[in-house]
Amino acid sequence: MELLEQIKERYLDRLSPATFRSRLFWKTVEGLALSPLNRPHWKADRVSLAYFIRATRDAYLRRAPVVWCNLLVPSELVLGTGCIPFYPEMAAAVVASAGLAPRFIDHAAEEEFPSDACSYHRCMLGCAMEGFLPEPDLLLAVNYPCDSAPLSFGFASDLYGAPQFVLDVPLPGREDGMNLLAGQMAEAARTMAGLCGRTEREMMEGLSEAVELSNRALGHLRRVEEMRKRDDCTLDGDEAMGNVSVLAGCMGSPAGEEFYRLLAEELRERGSRGDSSLRIMWMHLKPWYSQAIFHLLREHGARLVCEEYTHATWEAMDPRDPLGSLAAKVGGHFLVGPVERRASHLVRLAEEYRVDGAIHYNHWGCRQSCGGAPLVKKALQRVGVPTLIIDGDCVDDREYQEGQVSTRLEAFLESLR
Repeated sequence: MELLEQIKERYLDRLSPATFRSRLFWKTVEGLALSPLNRPHWKADRVSLAYFIRATRDAYLRRAPVVWCNLLVPSELVLGTGCIPFYPEMAAAVVASAGLAPRFIDHAAEEEFPSDACSYHRCMLGCAMEGFLPEPDLLLAVNYPCDSAPLSFGFASDLYGAPQFVLDVPLPGREDGMNLLAGQMAEAARTMAGLCGRTEREMMEGLSEAVELSNRALGHLRRVEEMRKRDDCTLDGDEAMGNVSVLAGCMGSPAGEEFYRLLAEELRERGSRGDSSLRIMWMHLKPWYSQAIFHLLREHGARLVCEEYTHATWEAMDPRDPLGSLAAKVGGHFLVGPVERRASHLVRLAEEYRVDGAIHYNHWGCRQSCGGAPLVKKALQRVGVPTLIIDGDCVDDREYQEGQVSTRLEAFLESLR
């Protein structure tokens, strides 16, 4: 957030699409990121920050083919072929953190995109139509967890004149479908490798290397998870939720391995807080433009010890079969299939992390998450986990009623004492 504020101070008045295609702009951003004034709370954050600045810079400056991806597209698949993965949903979160989302959401509304659609995608489309996103050479979407990405990417495909691939993930238990998914990934990988001028052999070697790097990162991530389950460690959930970008966009890179290695080491060094805070699980994502909820949690002696989207949902993969392994990674995600699968996953997390209560943030326009929230709440309550559902928006601050949220949250926390 401090880095964003520094960038806004320097560039907001003259912000334009050309700004992001300027080498001087990226040199300034890199300099600010390395400045002693920019002090991330965790050493690992410097690794992820440097990685995403470099990858985003390279995407805007066209230093390699750019592939737009949605949340469940495995970054190993793109990095292994030599392309740059760019996640427009993450870009929308950054835009919201900078307080600029309403401008682009309103632009999407002027183009008659419906107001009840996901604001991540309305913001993304507004940015695209104004020329603020890096032009894709390919758009690659998974049909889970929602339909928004394939539909939004379809519009962007026409806007930029770039091809689109949609990976159709089979329902759980369909082993024949997993082979089809691996085949779809192979087709997409060949297209991406072709954009980079790589041969089939070079493509498979790159994918195997990406899977090996991902496996090493996974080992460190498991250490982080075990420490958070066992101790009142010093990593709070509002900070950890930012790591969803690492989990989605860094796996398969040296930075992904280094990030989780450093995080695990620093968690071990800092040890336990040794307090008796209420242990809370957070479901779905957070409002990126406000920290008020998390300040209130701390004021009432509560801590987020577990978040829905920051955990590994797959086992170590086989570098000898990278495409089959990546298909299994995507197909095994708890968001694939019926909502009961998600509910069972969250019940297991609540039990493993010994939570006293859970909060589900209902992001406006996210039908799969909001629609499943009542069933998730019932499943958690059956195992004795009180659950609060809060309505709001992750990207558009105009849909966030801070007073109402604070009142309901305070009452919920008091009920847990």
